[in-house]
Amino acid sequence: MRFIRRNLPSLAASAALMAVVAGCSAPAGSGTGTPGPDITVFAAASLTDVIEAMNEAYDGGGRLRTNLGSSAQLGSQLLSGAAADVVITADLEALDPVREKGLIAAEQVVAGNSTVLVLAPGNPGEVATLADLSSETVQSAVCAASVPCGRAAARVLDSAGVVLSGESREDSVRSVLTKVATGQADAGLVYQTDALSAANRGVTYLELNDPEPNQYPAALTVEGAEHEAAVGFYEWLAGNDAARIFREAGFRIPGQ
Repeated sequence: MRFIRRNLPSLAASAALMAVVAGCSAPAGSGTGTPGPDITVFAAASLTDVIEAMNEAYDGGGRLRTNLGSSAQLGSQLLSGAAADVVITADLEALDPVREKGLIAAEQVVAGNSTVLVLAPGNPGEVATLADLSSETVQSAVCAASVPCGRAAARVLDSAGVVLSGESREDSVRSVLTKVATGQADAGLVYQTDALSAANRGVTYLELNDPEPNQYPAALTVEGAEHEAAVGFYEWLAGNDAARIFREAGFRIPGQ
């Protein structure tokens, strides 16, 4: 898998000059890291389990306040003036409008994710291959084209020459997964990590030929770059502890 890493400014030296933010109120999230400044993290819905694990594991001198949603929603919130220190989206393209507005100080790819075909419990649609989604008797669910999981689904379908029939379009990968897990759809296209997380709900999945698995960039905002705690978390995301959490959730790690 090919991961893109964008040129990053050196943050270590500048972080040493930053004053530590003090006197913050308790975070809305459930992080259990070392008490200290709040770090506001916007993250894609497909990272829900990862962020929960990071809330427990991170002890770098700050507490995580998390906002989970579709990458498109997170981008819209930032463009509307919402404050965030670190943003992690489900593909590179989702950050384009935020970059263009000059809100990003640095970014790095921290994980990758493949698209798979997830099947409802018991496989009532008798789906055996991706091509079966073109059948009028199969109800499928995929993400809307405007969000990363929708772009990933389109990429996989186009590569296989499959045209969907009777599909519903959802605003997040978790919405697709819920429709399939509850039997509202026979099958759907989701990230492999989401399929793995739903194994206890009777959901199974088939691996697909994903020509270009999604890359997940973590971005340090201009606002976040002014706070030592935020810089520390951003740098921690590229380290071994964060990589272990991503890997245990089924994500791919850059360079591995």
